Amino acid sequence: MNKDKYKTHIRIAINIASRITKGDFKEQDRLPSVTVLAQDYDVSNDKMRRALQILSDVGVLSRREGYGTIVLSESKAREYLKAVELREEQLELRDKLKGLFDEYEVIGKKIEEMSQRLLMSYINPLPSEQSLPTFEVEVKPHSDKIGKSIYELRFWQQTGVTVAAIRRGQYTEISPGPYIRLREGDVIVCVGAPDAYTEVDHYINGNEEGNWYVPTKRNVTRVSENNLEIVAKALGVERSDIHNITVMSKGMTNQSFQLTCKGKKFILRVPGKGTDNLIDRNQEAAAYKAIANKGLCDNPAYLDVKNGLKVTEFLNGVRNGDPYSEKDLLACISLMKKLHEMKLEVDHTFDVFKMIDFYEGLWGEQLSIRDDYESTKADILSLKEYVDKHKEPYCLTHLDAVPDNFLFYKQDGEEKVQLTDWEYAGMQDPHMDIAMFCIYSMYGKEDIDHFIDLYFNNECPNETRIKIYCYIAMCGLLWSNWCEYKYHLGVDYSEYARRQYLYAKDFYIIAKEEMAKL
Repeated sequence: MNKDKYKTHIRIAINIASRITKGDFKEQDRLPSVTVLAQDYDVSNDKMRRALQILSDVGVLSRREGYGTIVLSESKAREYLKAVELREEQLELRDKLKGLFDEYEVIGKKIEEMSQRLLMSYINPLPSEQSLPTFEVEVKPHSDKIGKSIYELRFWQQTGVTVAAIRRGQYTEISPGPYIRLREGDVIVCVGAPDAYTEVDHYINGNEEGNWYVPTKRNVTRVSENNLEIVAKALGVERSDIHNITVMSKGMTNQSFQLTCKGKKFILRVPGKGTDNLIDRNQEAAAYKAIANKGLCDNPAYLDVKNGLKVTEFLNGVRNGDPYSEKDLLACISLMKKLHEMKLEVDHTFDVFKMIDFYEGLWGEQLSIRDDYESTKADILSLKEYVDKHKEPYCLTHLDAVPDNFLFYKQDGEEKVQLTDWEYAGMQDPHMDIAMFCIYSMYGKEDIDHFIDLYFNNECPNETRIKIYCYIAMCGLLWSNWCEYKYHLGVDYSEYARRQYLYAKDFYIIAKEEMAKL
């Protein structure tokens, strides 16, 4: 915040409000007299009175004749500082817009020309050797994806394909962003390997058997022969018995493949780039041992603690949990609570604060891409006292209990659900799983409160709700740091990373405001 651009009395008001949020002045403290404060700030008594009046008008201070000036509200001080910062951003945007309007005649023509050229490149594509590979998929009337946004569909995670544009009648939305919702008849313009068409079409429209989430029938050479030899040995077969290797949807940590061995289908997990620095495979194996035969997840057919390869049996008609389906939420919560109520134990703990430092340490000499990272981290660390006071007894907690890891599948005509990918599982407050589910789903506060109410049957104590807000802030910074490590490796989760960092900042403020009401 650039305080120098403000008049003297406003700069003083900002400074006093900042001191209140830092604890220099606490609620119900009486401030020094106007004369003393004026001397401290080297201004006239009149300027000091104007500064105090600003803070009194917004509910930060109370000024009473003959009694002095009292600090009323730290949260109001934060609101005032946030309003000042927002006003500063608005003024900066106004100045930038004025500059753009001044240059409109030149820039406007260039924008119009470039937009027309870009649009024509989709209408009249260049020869394949001169252009990016693109293909189109139409949203059919029976699609169950109608009405859902690109974000809700986890389009890139599920298909590995980028949405370049959506054609809707005579209108083309170029680079539509994550929140545009699909309509019947939309034509999705995809950038990706041409042979990914079948996978995207099956994902959007299903295949002739009515199945969704069907992998493509394309040959994939990204599974090394060495890994296939390891898998063959683990399954007790020859390498030649393994065939029909096809790529599955790409996850944020790993790549999965479907393969067939002697008439039986399996899923092979291959760890992604940099994963060996992120995951302790011995701890993952310990988690799978603890949950074995507990009805939470199928036992792996093979798990290699050295290289992270994992083989599991293929589930027919599988789909991921939908964070916007009430039915799915209730099923996910039921399985989540089942895990928590088992009170399982392992020898390792997932310490969020240590992991925040651990992921930060993986950046090496690189500084954070966030200008205010240090102050945000300090805010998050300050929540430790509250969560330690209100935490539940530790038990085995999944800690990656996100919608994508709840697998819904059909068995004997009945839909069942299991919780997969126990890479991060460890001893922790089970309510941490609630926070993880919410931030991966990109929920706003209203949806977060709804999820909490579902978990607690509308009987969540205020102290526990605030603790979960704290966990959301903590986990937001945790995964933001995780994303920064991936970014330094050349893997960019820009929108996801940005949202996680905002969870850290926003829910720190929300948690502190709610604490003040207790």
